[in-house]
Amino acid sequence: MKIDCGKGNKMKGLRERLKKRTGLLVLLAILSCGLFDVTGLAETTTTTTNINSAKSNSYTGMAGAGTSNPSSTYNEGGYEGPAAESGERYNVATTTNPFLMPGNTWVTPVATHGQDVLVVLPIVNMFKYNISDVIVTPRLGVRTDDFPFEINNTGYTLKIGTLLGEDAQPSYIDRVYNCAWTFRTRENVKTGYYKLDFDITYTDPSCAVDTTVISVFVKTVGLPENGTVDGDEDKRLSTPRLIVKGFSTTPKEIYSGEQFTLNLVIENTSSEVTVKNVQLDLTATVEGSQTQASYAAFLPTSGSNSFYIESIPPEGTADLTMDFEAKAGLEQKPYVMTIDMKYEDERANPYDGKGSVSIPVKQVSKYDVSTPTCEPSVIDIGEQSNLMFSVFNTGKTTLYNVQVTVSDPSLQPALAYVGNLSPGATGNVDVMLTGMAYSEMPGATVPIQISYEDESGNVTKDTRPINLSVEQSSIVEEEMPGESMPEEEAGLKVWQKVLIAVGAVLLLAVILTVVIKLIRKKKKQLEEDELAAVLEEIDEEEEAAERAVHGKNGNGAGSSDKSSDEESAGGKDNGDSTGEGGGEN
Repeated sequence: MKIDCGKGNKMKGLRERLKKRTGLLVLLAILSCGLFDVTGLAETTTTTTNINSAKSNSYTGMAGAGTSNPSSTYNEGGYEGPAAESGERYNVATTTNPFLMPGNTWVTPVATHGQDVLVVLPIVNMFKYNISDVIVTPRLGVRTDDFPFEINNTGYTLKIGTLLGEDAQPSYIDRVYNCAWTFRTRENVKTGYYKLDFDITYTDPSCAVDTTVISVFVKTVGLPENGTVDGDEDKRLSTPRLIVKGFSTTPKEIYSGEQFTLNLVIENTSSEVTVKNVQLDLTATVEGSQTQASYAAFLPTSGSNSFYIESIPPEGTADLTMDFEAKAGLEQKPYVMTIDMKYEDERANPYDGKGSVSIPVKQVSKYDVSTPTCEPSVIDIGEQSNLMFSVFNTGKTTLYNVQVTVSDPSLQPALAYVGNLSPGATGNVDVMLTGMAYSEMPGATVPIQISYEDESGNVTKDTRPINLSVEQSSIVEEEMPGESMPEEEAGLKVWQKVLIAVGAVLLLAVILTVVIKLIRKKKKQLEEDELAAVLEEIDEEEEAAERAVHGKNGNGAGSSDKSSDEESAGGKDNGDSTGEGGGEN
């Protein structure tokens, strides 16, 4: 029989009628074959399972099971085998759809830890018509408590294609299709029964896509220390687990070489089991290398890194506090603190667990600069000065986006970008500053701002002064008459003008000194010549007077000595008088 999938509206009603009719036919066929006990129809029960958070009927039993299993009970269109009543429910398979059931060839596999096991799931199409696009996918789990096998493949999905219906193959035994998987049992598997679920999707005769779930159990054999499991899903989920619910530190930011307090919150996730004899061991990341001594990043100040908790109730928490010291010299980065947990349940079954927290450690950023130099340190408006210095990263953390800005009313704004400086690195600053307005006072300083960012993007700013002022030049050069200033002097710098002025002053001083000395020497020479002339004239007058006196003495010869002496004395007086008179004349 061919069904047109394009006629969806018509086929919906057909699909419902087909299911009802096929269900009745299958029931009559099963009852006629004696596969189930009709007397159990009066004592029906309902078995439900949670499929995608929705309630649906569950059918326990296997198609064609009459040859290998005792009679079963029919419940609301489903099947519940006697194995469940006898306590051997782990040896049967269940389905959520009476038209797609596990075959009677299902055998509960036994899986031993660390070994391979073959899981064969037989499925039978109980529809009267064929179903197509059948896809079978086992539900996997990461945790050993959820899934006993290792996940070694990227996918475990099987595509069957078409499962024959009763019209195409009347014998249900010949309609059985075996789906097989090879799994490797986990080493830490527990001894007991694990439930395996298989999701099956298919296209029914009305071209509608439907789903069903077939569930089976697998028996596992694990090491004694791994514990046991009874296969009950609810109880397996109640296995007690301890987790680190949260943590905090005091202070919030931890710096290398400083002490801090670690606050931990441990939670028992089980809703039924109380854990006891809880032992927690805290271990910090080990730093260092083979060539150097290794050490823990965090050291407990009390000397012990272990905690003991007597018990934690179901879904309860326990608060722990311990003081640590961050090792000096740690790099700025997060460090992992591992918490190893050992505890027992109410039956003294041992359990192990592990948690971790990441604690960031920071380093104090440090830097230094060389002495800034400005050449020249005094400029006029429109002139430039060259600012140069170096920035040194003296800390153990990287300085990001290092830059220097100059913002002052007397100068045009300037920016020098240095970049990132790793620990121990050096950056150089070389920027030209242009005068824009006169400073408030001579010899003033100008502030420069040095800024950088840490790994979190926090900006740190620091201000330092530099010796630079903008002043009006005090030297005014006078142009000599008949001379014009050379063109090249128009571009002389201030310091060159100062040197020229100082040289001119010194030259003028030397010239004045020489002239003064020459004038004084000449004056002295003139005075000496005049004095010599006067003395010479006096000497000549004295000689003339003496000659006159000697002439008179010759005319009075023969006089007595006394008379001669008196006359000579008188003549001398007369001579003096005459000389004086002559001097007056």
